Amino acid sequence: MTDDRLAAEIRNAFDSRHVPSPGLENRVVLAIPWNRPPDRTASVPRLAGAFAAVLTLLIVAALVAPSFLSWLSVRIPGITGGPEPPAYSLAAVNGQSVFVVERGIAGPVGGNALLQSSDGGHTWNDRLHFVGVYDGMQIFGADGFIWAIDMTQSYTLSLYRTADGGSSWTAVPAPTFPVDDAFFLDASHGWVMSGSPQTGLGSEPLYETSDSGATWTRAGTLPQQAPMSRVYGVGTYRVTFSRQVDGSLRGWDIGTAQLYTTTDGGGSWQPAAISAPDAVAGWTVTPTQPAFSGQEGVLPIAYRDPTGPDNATANRIYLYVSHDGGSSWGDPQPAPAGFAPVGDDIAASILDSKHIWLTSLSLSGGDNVQAKPAVARTSDGGLSWTVVRNTPRILVMTFADPTHGYALDVSGPNNTNGIVRTSDGGATWQRVDLSVKP
Repeated sequence: MTDDRLAAEIRNAFDSRHVPSPGLENRVVLAIPWNRPPDRTASVPRLAGAFAAVLTLLIVAALVAPSFLSWLSVRIPGITGGPEPPAYSLAAVNGQSVFVVERGIAGPVGGNALLQSSDGGHTWNDRLHFVGVYDGMQIFGADGFIWAIDMTQSYTLSLYRTADGGSSWTAVPAPTFPVDDAFFLDASHGWVMSGSPQTGLGSEPLYETSDSGATWTRAGTLPQQAPMSRVYGVGTYRVTFSRQVDGSLRGWDIGTAQLYTTTDGGGSWQPAAISAPDAVAGWTVTPTQPAFSGQEGVLPIAYRDPTGPDNATANRIYLYVSHDGGSSWGDPQPAPAGFAPVGDDIAASILDSKHIWLTSLSLSGGDNVQAKPAVARTSDGGLSWTVVRNTPRILVMTFADPTHGYALDVSGPNNTNGIVRTSDGGATWQRVDLSVKP
């Protein structure tokens, strides 16, 4: 068996829901004594060779047995802990349906399943299976897209389109360049960021399509590399575009500590004209993507005190409102005093310029600033807030109307996640049963 073949066997044996140490299989392969030392006596080499072979099999078995047995749904006391719980992403919500992606399905190939519910999450249908790392989904009435990226070597985009509200999906031909993120404004216009570890960071081309992904043309180059960490779910896009009152497009790019904007389709980028409040002048800025309903837009920005406790990120959150499609932003409104938890991952669900929900989590190890989970909501654009405490630990959320919404929560020592729903604007949440209808 060759080095490459053994590495592939080890990789395939691991369940895709586990995250092994980077390069683990390569280190195992390198540690195996492929070339036996020269014989010293007539009897010792045969014994040493057998011992090395047995030791090699024990090492490989110890590494892959728990995941392999879990994949087979076999439990052995002390070795397996039972099947791993599924991992989910809250993909999209519209007036008729909610879509959830079950990531990392166990099996020899692995992949993802797109689940759809048209009755508020009571029953679910399996609509699509696709491979790669799930990256995003957008639905526009009957039209929509979902996509995944092969993050092993090629960074190939797998793009699927629906024209019947998500009941059936058709694969769209993949672009010929590597892709690391995507965004669609409507059923025709979309953008992809081209890049991979092989191409390097800091010079990512931006491509656009106006024919639903059939063809792509280069629009420009992104200004700088964004943070590497991200959460897969609704609204978690690095680059977005919004439509101005005259029909033109304005783009937004999240930099490391700056929000950039473009008015020429991505050909050139400038820092967005946003002023920090006096109370947080000089603080570290963590921008998020603005959300628009027509010309009304809302932009959440977190500010961290660089002299404060370690990892105490997002100490204060401010909301900026625009009435002209993002050309200008008004005076910021602070999030409610004492809003908790305070963390390094902010989730903002924006239904329109009036209805906004906020939550945040501390994802950094050793971060002690997180209080009990809570959700803050406003129905007047941030002038007044209601804070609901002791909610699930929400990672991302989205609302179909002012009262009905869905969220991805993480709980337990292993961050076991699931989908919860609310029918009272976020005051209470109930766990959703994701069992698929036969």
